Amino acid sequence: MLGASRDRRGLSRDKVDIESMESENDRELDHLADRVALLKNVTHGINKETNDQHKLLDNMDGSFMNVGGFMGSVQDKFAMVMNDKANKRLIYGVVAVATGLFLLWYFTR
Repeated sequence: MLGASRDRRGLSRDKVDIESMESENDRELDHLADRVALLKNVTHGINKETNDQHKLLDNMDGSFMNVGGFMGSVQDKFAMVMNDKANKRLIYGVVAVATGLFLLWYFTR
């Protein structure tokens, strides 16, 4: 430190600059650590949310499979009913009456 200039306290300016730089680095490191902790919390939240969504989708898949099975059995029963000619005429009559009532309502409106 032969050529270093000195301030009133006898400390060299280089030492003061280094100390201020180190304290600034420490502050920035603390700020960075806070940001990393915040990012970590956000990623944990995203992970939890995606896991919850996967569980929900798995449950919905099972429910849809149950509904598919139920609809298949309804279709089988409806096919049995439609195979009988008397039931087929009854169903066509009910559909015709319902259509007629709908058209009557529509035109009188």
